[in-house]
Formats: sequence, C-alpha cells, structure tokens
Amino acid sequence: MQGISFSGNLFFDPLATGLAAAGDREPVRPATEHRRRGTQTPAEQKALRAASLTKVSGDLERMVRERLR
Repeated sequence: MQGISFSGNLFFDPLATGLAAAGDREPVRPATEHRRRGTQTPAEQKALRAASLTKVSGDLERMVRERLR
C-alpha cells in the first residue's frame, strides 16, 4: 500500500509536532504513584473558594462605592 499508513490510533494526528510515535510512549503508571493533574485536595478547594469569595466580595464593595458617587 502506498501513501500514508494508518497508525491504528483513530486520534493520531500526523501533523502534530512534539508527539512521540505510538511505540515510543512511556508505559502507563498506576494512579497511586502520581496524583492526577488537575485534582485538588479538599483543603486546597476550601482555600481557593475562600480566596475567590474574598476577591468577589472586595469587587462588589468597590462597585457599590463607585455607584454611590
């Protein structure tokens, strides 16, 4: 067969740069070895929520002060 060969991966993009070939990938590591990217502990979620509420509260107070002028 001539032309482009099919890699067997339906999501393979032959034009994408910086991607390893299908056979060159690292083996999949168990989930217990590394935390998944993007997951947060409950303490981190609580701290981010508190920081967000503080910022929103400050923004609302500023908007009310500006409106009262």
